[in-house]
Amino acid sequence: MAGRTVKNRIEIGEKEVTALKNNPEIKNHQNITKTFKIGGLPGGQHDKEEIETYLSQINGVDKVVVNLEDSTVSVDFDPGAIHTDYLRGTLRSLGHDILG
Repeated sequence: MAGRTVKNRIEIGEKEVTALKNNPEIKNHQNITKTFKIGGLPGGQHDKEEIETYLSQINGVDKVVVNLEDSTVSVDFDPGAIHTDYLRGTLRSLGHDILG
């Protein structure tokens, strides 16, 4: 099925976000790490687990680390499989403001 793009859907309550998977035009990229500063984690451990669970399910994401002390989310991902805007959108859909 060369040239076919498959979409991966993640259900977040009533919210839904979509990411492209297996883009045949972009292959063999090295992973990068992007750290997002978010507007606090009032739910503490619950927020941490929710973010790690949802982001880890996205195709192209290899590792997610949430730091409760400095309100950051670091994501190790393949830029050929997922774009940072999609990661930002997922964090926003979970109710978190992106500060940087």
